[in-house]
Order: sequence, then structure tokens, then C-alpha cells
Amino acid sequence: MDAGGPSPKRRRPASPGVEEDGGCADYISALPDAVLGDIISLLPTKEGARTRILASRWRDLWLSAPLNLDCRELTAGRNEVRSDVVSRILSSHRGPGRRLYINTCIHWIPADTVEACLRSAALDNLEELDFINHLLEKPQRALILRFSPTLRVANIGGCNLSDVNFHELHLHFPLLKLLGLVNVMISESSLHSLIAGCPALECLLIDMCSGFRRIQINSPTIRCMAVREYGIPIESLLLEQIVIEKAPCLVRLLFERGSILQVTVLAAPKLETLGFISDKCRSGELSRLMIGSTVIQGLRVDNLITVVQTVKILALDMHNLSLDTVIELMRCFPCLEKLHIQSFQSRPGNLWRRKHRNLLRCFDMSLKTLVLQLYRGKKSQINFLTFFVLNAKVLESVTLGITTRNNNEKFLAEQRRKLELENRVSRDAQFHFITGSCVRSSYDIKHIGDLDLTDPFAHM
Repeated sequence: MDAGGPSPKRRRPASPGVEEDGGCADYISALPDAVLGDIISLLPTKEGARTRILASRWRDLWLSAPLNLDCRELTAGRNEVRSDVVSRILSSHRGPGRRLYINTCIHWIPADTVEACLRSAALDNLEELDFINHLLEKPQRALILRFSPTLRVANIGGCNLSDVNFHELHLHFPLLKLLGLVNVMISESSLHSLIAGCPALECLLIDMCSGFRRIQINSPTIRCMAVREYGIPIESLLLEQIVIEKAPCLVRLLFERGSILQVTVLAAPKLETLGFISDKCRSGELSRLMIGSTVIQGLRVDNLITVVQTVKILALDMHNLSLDTVIELMRCFPCLEKLHIQSFQSRPGNLWRRKHRNLLRCFDMSLKTLVLQLYRGKKSQINFLTFFVLNAKVLESVTLGITTRNNNEKFLAEQRRKLELENRVSRDAQFHFITGSCVRSSYDIKHIGDLDLTDPFAHM
């Protein structure tokens, strides 16, 4: 080495478990086994198993990582689950169970394979269960209950539990935070006993279930709740009433538009998201929403003794787009920031410049986001929207759902002119025209995990 020459760069020795390839260090492999195991358990079943071929460091990690067993990925052909593959996974895996997904309504899987999964020690301490099985037999029910001490997420569907007395079973799910019941027949007393047995419950989805007329919630932990009723013609099985008796943490309450006759909220001091409120009828009768002393019949505010200050996100299902109705609801929910509207017709009207002149002097709108589905550029729609364009001072975003046919520059330019966007009072407000659906309906809620969204009505 020359005395005056530059010193050669010294390579820092790699940490244990770190392999270098062309100067690039593999720092992920240097993570502790427990961390790598958690990463693997979040991958789909096949991808998790394939991590064994990455490097010698990974060879045995999948076998000891928390098991994510999704039978949808283990099919031969279209609809048949490969029982031999399931058996090999269960027999070779040493780790605890993280998640099990079985749906016999879509993928055929033998009953003995289902029972083998539920019995397997590889699924001990299971945390998440997605179990959709229209042929749920009594032995399988008992096996599912063995997971009750460790389950954190449970999505049960496609089965008849009307002969199960949950009250006598004294079920207790101490860690369960997310519970979904999809197309389940269950008695009213059993449903309430099941909910009462989940002291940590945060999210509840009751989707197209039957066997009860009333749901009553008295929970100190529940944050989100969504209900979509079955809609079958057997009157004895139709849900008629939801009662939120005491839910100090409830933030989101979602229910099917016009299908539930009465929703009563007695105590939910943190309620921020509500919908769909609808003017649809069931058996000739409008649905009724009561929040404290405030009564809303269909979309008409019948009794406004005290306003509801907490609600910030509201979804409406209107047969005819009506500015008068929306203004009345905004007075009922004065802190409203996001408004989603589905409206299928637009009759002439929604004139406001003279009619609501006095209101505009004293009413300070907090609306920031407005979403309107099925915008066609009708005069009544334009009148409706210009009210907010010219008066909503803190408006940030307006999204209008249009048809593919109207998605052209001529139509869009004409609408921008008619809506007087150049004169908008909120100069930062953005206007978007999108094709397809822009309001997320209850039919888009497919899983209990969909409830934990900041705005469940915003279309992804």
C-alpha cells in the first residue's frame, strides 16, 4: 500500500443471520424468529409455505410460525378442497393457530376433513375463525367452542343455530373483538346471550340472519355495528327493531335502508357515523329512527327537541332528491361533515335562493364532503348542488357519480358551468365526476373487517 494513497474501505461484518449478495445485505433475515413468524402468518397459505425456499434461514420458520390455513387456496380444480394437502399441513405444522378459513358453501370439503381441522393441535390457541358451513353438525359446533378462550375474530355463516341454547351453555369469549354472523338462523335469546358472552367485543356484523325480531345492545366496548336484515317473506323471522340501550363507545351504526321498522338509540354519546336513513317503506310503513328525544320518520324530522351534535358522517337513501329534507336533517345533525346520498329520481324543484334566505343568515354549515350517486345533470340536481357550491364555506370535496355515457368532455364542461363552480364560496373545494358507484352500500360489507373503516360509505 502506498503511504500517501487512499485507505481501502473496510467492509462491516454482517450481523448473524444476514446474508450478503453483491453487497446487498438481507436485513429481514436478521430479524428474530418470532417477528419473521408473524410476517409469514400474514401471508396467504401458499405464499407462507413457499418462504421455505428463500434461504436456509427460512427453511423451518413456516413450520413454527402461527398457522394461517385458508382452504380456498388448497383446491383441486375449481371447488374441491384437497384433503390430503390439508392433512399434510396440519400434521407437519408445529406452531400455534392464527387463522382458519373454511367455506363449504363455495368449496366442497369432506366433513371428516373439517373435523380434522377443528381437532388439530396445529390450530390450538386459534385467533381468527372464518367458518361458513351450511351443514354445521353438532360435533363441529362443540369443536369450534374449544377456541373460545383465544378467539379474537370470528365470522360464522350459512348455518342453523336455532336449536342451540346459548344461555344454558354459558359461553364466554373473553378476547373476541370482532364478531360476524352471516346468513345464520338463531333465536333472539341465544343471540343476546352470545353478545353478552363477549366482554371485549368492538365490532358486530349481523348480515341476513333470521330467527329474531329484536336486537338489543348493552355493551361498554362495542365501537361498530352493522345490521342487514334477511328480507324473506316469513314475517315471524323478520327483524323489526334495533335498540342501542347503552353503548358508550359506539362510533358507527349501519343498517339496511328502509328494512328495519325502528332503530332506537338511547345512549351512544360518541356516535359519529349513521346510515342508511331511508324513505323506503316496508309493508307500507316507514322506518322510524329515535336518537334520544329526536324522532325521524323515514327522512322527515318529526320531533326535534335536542339536536344530535356527535354525528359527522351520514348516509341517506332518498327516492326523490329533496333539498328541504336534507337541510332539515342537517339542522338535526349540525356538526355533519360528510354526507352520502343515493337518490334514484329527481323531480322538478329544489329552488332555494328565496326560500332559504333567512336560514343562510343563521345556519353555519360544517359540511366538508358531499357525495351524490346517479348524477344526470337534471335541473333539480343542479339546484340542489348549487346550494352547497355557493353556501358551504368549508366544503372540501364533491363527488358525483355519473354514467359511462355522460363521461365525456362536453357533458362535464356543461355541468361545471351550470353548477357555477367558478363562483364556489370555498375556493379549495374539489369536484370529481366518476363513473360507477360512488356510495358504498351495505351490500358491499362482506366481512366483519369492513366495519373498521373511517368512512364505511366511501367507495374504495
